[in-house]
Amino acid sequence: MAAPLFHSNIDDPSPSAVEAEAPFRVSGELGEKQIKQLARRVRRGHVGPTSVYYAGVTAPAITAGMATIVGASLSRAGVAGEWVVITSSLVAAMAGITWYLIFMRWSYRHSYGRSSELRKTTHIEADELGVYLTRGTIRTRISWDGIDSIATDMKFSRLHVLDGDDVLIPSAWFKNGKERKAAIAHLRALKAQSEIEAEAA
Repeated sequence: MAAPLFHSNIDDPSPSAVEAEAPFRVSGELGEKQIKQLARRVRRGHVGPTSVYYAGVTAPAITAGMATIVGASLSRAGVAGEWVVITSSLVAAMAGITWYLIFMRWSYRHSYGRSSELRKTTHIEADELGVYLTRGTIRTRISWDGIDSIATDMKFSRLHVLDGDDVLIPSAWFKNGKERKAAIAHLRALKAQSEIEAEAA
């Protein structure tokens, strides 16, 4: 049976666990603007690596093909050899660049976010076992040893996850800066406690 929302599956937390006045709980809905900001923080660009790869592979092929076609056509028309080389090179270069730009534009990420990210509330909580992310019927737990670091800036708090998608918490989900600061301090305390227990084990 799945653990109920805002509940962990810990029956008897160890006495050495971090004690907090209240468990870490935060929830909110992601707007399209926030999804874009989150995506830009995780992705290095607006175009995926596969698109860049195929654009880079196909552009030279089109360039070579155009150079061959234009060169053959001009040669049959009786154009001087040096003009055949110059003209075919220019046309081929323009064709390659044009195709590359068109391909990259087609591959540009115009939409962000999965269907549920914009329609359902995201709940994030944490306890001694790790961080829980719940959206709709999906509940994911990330153990503390899978979280490399916790960083913050003005707009987001970021939990860097090893071998997985980072957890980003918008600052707008907190009532004020004081609450946000206390929540992040609690997360860091839980992370530090898990490291101490791991070393002692």
